[in-house]
Amino acid sequence: MLYVLSEALLYCCYAILTGVSILALLPDNKKPRYHISDNTLTWVLLGIVLLSLVQVIKIIVFYKEILGYDIPYLLFTVLSDYKIGNAWFTTVITAMVMLLFLGLKPNSKAIKYKWKAIPILTLILLIAFGYASHSASLYGWSGFAAHTTHFVSAMVWIGVLFVVGWFTVELKNWSPFLKWFSPMAIVCVSLNIIAGLLLMSRLSPYYVSSWITSFGQAMLIKHLLIVPIIALALINTFLLRKESNKTLSWMRAESIVIIILLVVTAFMGQQEPPHGDLTTILDDGPPLPWFTYISGFDVSRGEDMEIIPNVASLCLAAAGIIAILGGLLWSWKKKMAIWSVSAALFFVICGYLALMFSIA
Repeated sequence: MLYVLSEALLYCCYAILTGVSILALLPDNKKPRYHISDNTLTWVLLGIVLLSLVQVIKIIVFYKEILGYDIPYLLFTVLSDYKIGNAWFTTVITAMVMLLFLGLKPNSKAIKYKWKAIPILTLILLIAFGYASHSASLYGWSGFAAHTTHFVSAMVWIGVLFVVGWFTVELKNWSPFLKWFSPMAIVCVSLNIIAGLLLMSRLSPYYVSSWITSFGQAMLIKHLLIVPIIALALINTFLLRKESNKTLSWMRAESIVIIILLVVTAFMGQQEPPHGDLTTILDDGPPLPWFTYISGFDVSRGEDMEIIPNVASLCLAAAGIIAILGGLLWSWKKKMAIWSVSAALFFVICGYLALMFSIA
């Protein structure tokens, strides 16, 4: 649980830093007025350094328990020979340079370069994260490119959403903001989905059969969460074009669902992806008990699973669709954005059960 929470918090830190970097590149008349102090960004940077170190420590602890080597030797080996160690070292150096810019005094000659350098340094941090990914280790440059594209596109979109949703102090220039943010969000989501599908085809090619594992279950829930997130994004884009306080509440509701998705993603990052068919997956261990209990599928048959809808699954799917459409529209009409989070979670539960009951 510690590793999951640390990685989820790491995603949030990256998102905030990326959002600030993107917004800093734009003129004031193209964005709402927000405020994040340099002290806050300093803590965000320290969070990135320390939270990414947790993953390095995880590897060191693992090899310490398996091989019994000394901690100093393992630390030197991981930092020098492993991609995750190289990436963390790069993260530390980059963060130190960024802290120098954040610590500049207003009368410093270098202050004019501050918000030109920080976005570039932020990109380096994002690339370093992609370099340390499981996909990059398994599939080389193609895995690195796919994971980095997936991660950067997500952080750009989510980051701007987080910063505007939670740190805005004066809601103005909303229409000019949407004119660039909406197309950028569409591009980022599209790239995220394409890169995600590419990663999924590599990491877990037998999608339905992977549901018997923790990784597969988390991946399914993650995909279900994407639906209400996109629905909330459409409301923010097309139904809330006027400057209003309820606009921020809807962005915050969307960000809450995104945070849940980041926690699920962090959980996936701590699991071993199932690379083979059902028989190969079962060779690595038995199916999850709750999968067998909910789906009723007999894995001993050794046949790859299929989705065949039935009455129960169709009713659950219909309930989920009604919940997401009716719940979001009702929340929007009543100006109670927080209820949209409940509608989103109910959709995920219904969609999950519908798919579990459809397995044959």
